[in-house]
Amino acid sequence: MTGPDQAEGSLEIHPTVVRKVAAHAVRLVPGAEPSAAVKVGVGEADGDLELVVKLALPYPAPVRTAAADVRRHVTEEVERITGYRVRSLALTVSALRAPTRPRVV
Repeated sequence: MTGPDQAEGSLEIHPTVVRKVAAHAVRLVPGAEPSAAVKVGVGEADGDLELVVKLALPYPAPVRTAAADVRRHVTEEVERITGYRVRSLALTVSALRAPTRPRVV
């Protein structure tokens, strides 16, 4: 992938790096489980990004609000850090995890 600032030269950011940036951005959202799976696609014509994020949320989380927070934060961070435009972000909430209680033996 070639960076958007072509006037001063080009910068190539590998999709693996973009994936790691997006996964890190998910971990920064309060309440999001840190084990999100992220896939990155690059538009053929314009080089814009298509992200797919699959994550778990804590139960009982307001799913719509939490998903909107993740979508917004990941988009902002990927665009800020990489300079690429995120054309789409498909988000799947794969699980709602109950809080774990400490086990007393």
